[in-house]
Amino acid sequence: EESNKYEAARILQVTGNSTVVVNPPYPPMTQGELDMSFDLPYTRLPHPKYKNKRIPAFDMIKFSVNLHRGCFGGCAFCTISAHQGKFIVSRSKQSILREVQAITEMPDFKGYLSDLGGPSANMYAMKGLDENKCRKCKRPSCIHPNVCPNLNTDHRPLLDIYHAVDTIPGIKKSFIGSGVRYDLFDKSEYFETLVLHHVSGRLKVAPEHCSESVLKAMRKMSFDQFIDIKKRFEIINSKYGLKQQLIPYFISSHPVCTLKDMAILASKTAQLGYKLEQVQDFTPTPMTISTEMYYTGYDPSTLKRIFVERNPEAKKIQNRVFFWYKPENKIWANNIFKKYNLPIPNVNKFKR
Repeated sequence: EESNKYEAARILQVTGNSTVVVNPPYPPMTQGELDMSFDLPYTRLPHPKYKNKRIPAFDMIKFSVNLHRGCFGGCAFCTISAHQGKFIVSRSKQSILREVQAITEMPDFKGYLSDLGGPSANMYAMKGLDENKCRKCKRPSCIHPNVCPNLNTDHRPLLDIYHAVDTIPGIKKSFIGSGVRYDLFDKSEYFETLVLHHVSGRLKVAPEHCSESVLKAMRKMSFDQFIDIKKRFEIINSKYGLKQQLIPYFISSHPVCTLKDMAILASKTAQLGYKLEQVQDFTPTPMTISTEMYYTGYDPSTLKRIFVERNPEAKKIQNRVFFWYKPENKIWANNIFKKYNLPIPNVNKFKR
């Protein structure tokens, strides 16, 4: 609770003859402080010790621009709020445009920005309508289980950044490579603008699962919202003759998740036309609620026991059922689907 607050208290815990002291984090940076950090004369190059070595991660972010810090999603398995806080601090438009201008002057820049994003790409300039309420709030997430009525979800400042960047000489196209939170989309022009002008063939989203019990443990939105955004994505693509893909990310063996849950997820995504190439197996990460659940076997919000899959082989099985379409998994996966009375996907209906 303290880590979720704007102004956290110092926490003291007596242990034997000693006292454990947990100091509060610094308050969020101001926009001016954030601009000063980003305006420093960075080389935009890897550390010299990597001389003559290709770094795939650097290739991905070489021509990208970070628009803000923080994330108010509050996902149970994520450490972004621990690293950067849940309160968004956004760079000024001028600071962003200065960085984009600097990128256009790089000798190997071809005119394509790989990402105008952030921890969540579409939280730029979002904050509480009444910030005094935010200063008293202990909620870990501003959007789960519902979007806070005090949250300003206006995407117009972000659209203004997109438009301003695209008018800079030397910029041919700016893409959004960071993941987007589709539970923030309203009926405004943002989603259509994103799909039409800022997707490089694939748009990444993270529904993470379809089971309501697992999603509750993850602090993620209902899978119905993913189905809705998928329909909207396909309508826009059909309307404008585009052939883009919506790529969902999922997690296996998260606390509460059983093999049956994963089999249902595999079956549902197959019914939606997906034959996906990756699913992330849950890995305990320090400072997250999910890791607390994994280690203790309790839900800290209810203090009730929960199912946790810790067996390495069983974790592999949860992950494996997602790849039902592979020849070596077909018979085995079909038996899993039969066990739980789930439709067996027809691999011949899917294209590579």
